[in-house]
Amino acid sequence: MAEQQLIFKDLSRYPVMAQALDNQWLPGDLAATRQRANAPAGRSPDHVGAAAAELRRALVNSGTLVVNRAYFINNQAVSVNYLPSADPEERQAFIDLLNGRALVPFLYSERDPGAEFAWTNVPQVHRAWQRLLTDEAEPALVRFDWDDEANREATERINQFFSSSLTTLMRLREAPLSKHLDIGLAQARALKEGILTDMARWATQQDLYATITREAVYKEFLTRPGTEVHEGLLREGEHIVAAKQLVDLLYNLGVPKASGVTALTPPGSPPRTTLQELRDDVRSRPDDPEQIGLLLRDVFADALHRAVDGPRSYGSLSLSDITRLRTTEEWNGYVNSLDSFVRGSFRDGRVPTPEEFRAGTGDVARLHRGMLKAARKVSGSQQGFQREMKVALVLESAGIALQVTAGEEVSLLAGSLQMATALAGALSVRLEFFDREGRGARSGLGHSLTLPSLQLRNVRKDWEEILKSYGGRVVETGASPRRGQADQQSPHV
Repeated sequence: MAEQQLIFKDLSRYPVMAQALDNQWLPGDLAATRQRANAPAGRSPDHVGAAAAELRRALVNSGTLVVNRAYFINNQAVSVNYLPSADPEERQAFIDLLNGRALVPFLYSERDPGAEFAWTNVPQVHRAWQRLLTDEAEPALVRFDWDDEANREATERINQFFSSSLTTLMRLREAPLSKHLDIGLAQARALKEGILTDMARWATQQDLYATITREAVYKEFLTRPGTEVHEGLLREGEHIVAAKQLVDLLYNLGVPKASGVTALTPPGSPPRTTLQELRDDVRSRPDDPEQIGLLLRDVFADALHRAVDGPRSYGSLSLSDITRLRTTEEWNGYVNSLDSFVRGSFRDGRVPTPEEFRAGTGDVARLHRGMLKAARKVSGSQQGFQREMKVALVLESAGIALQVTAGEEVSLLAGSLQMATALAGALSVRLEFFDREGRGARSGLGHSLTLPSLQLRNVRKDWEEILKSYGGRVVETGASPRRGQADQQSPHV
């Protein structure tokens, strides 16, 4: 298999790594459900479905999708495609993607893609993966280096990046945290002064000559006591989900930063800019112009993908659809434009001129639209992609807001009921429509309909009656619902 042994410099067709294929990844709204006392161990169908849609998104938006070898085994959204029970056409499409170097397994330290894992929790899946490699698939494999000593040095730098960067999380500024984690400023401050400071203090107390693993961080701060990390059960606490999102984002940047491939964050998770890497006190070499240029490239690439492609779900595209799409002129033109702009314009740390920015982003957006039309044509469902919309009812009055979202068990209450007055006041009623994967109103892609206001005679008493009549589970937050959507005023009730 020597001809299949690659290093990252050999990946010439817009290579990316997708955070959503991490077996610990969960969209924020689903992550909160893992804190419930009655949450079952393992991944729910919703979790698997979200990751499966992101697998398809990554295959559409890359020339080469690099996937940690472990995720082929421990991520059900990936393994379901090659198990003997898989749909034969989909299974063959998955094999074709492997053999065609659209999917490339990344080997961290091992040399054999079928090697045993000490931690394997799904031995039957591992055996199916080994049979696939033996009988049907011969994928290209990528490592930092096929010289074991050189590879060990590269992976050690990744380990050190995660270990040392844990202490920087407590220094993140509150306003960006509030924006990207969708929490209030007070919550962002409490997050910094609480669990993130505890993580930093704990990290400095660890063995100086041993690396800190993400699993160790999970066990110490995030995983429910008495359970295993792979079971995906989280501790109670209002900052647990936000801290998990930051730890996962940091962890998933290690290999892309060291290899130069583009890291894609999924729309249902915080963007890369959440980590504020461009700040002088966060960068490892604050005066290195090339490092600044490459950081700009990486942060911009993530923002570009989220802006152009973020609001769409690819859950309705089959892998067979994707293999057909990847043969079209429209898809090839789109991916070539990404490669030319993101990797070409920022080559060796240079920063494109404003004119190059306008031309490059314009080309990407235009060719992306053409690619979507091609996706509809090749799709067996004739959809190509779909937008998954949610509807929320928002009641607001005197600094208090109740948001009830269709299909969710928990509603959000912003503001303090105890601080409400006994005076009269207006109650506004608004319907919000937003993309499930666009993180609500902050995506700027939603729409709202405001109905005529109602008059409350006693704000505090009437709010108590509203909550009593609603009867559902309500969680208090520090942030009011954001109004980033296009709003329409209704003349009728």
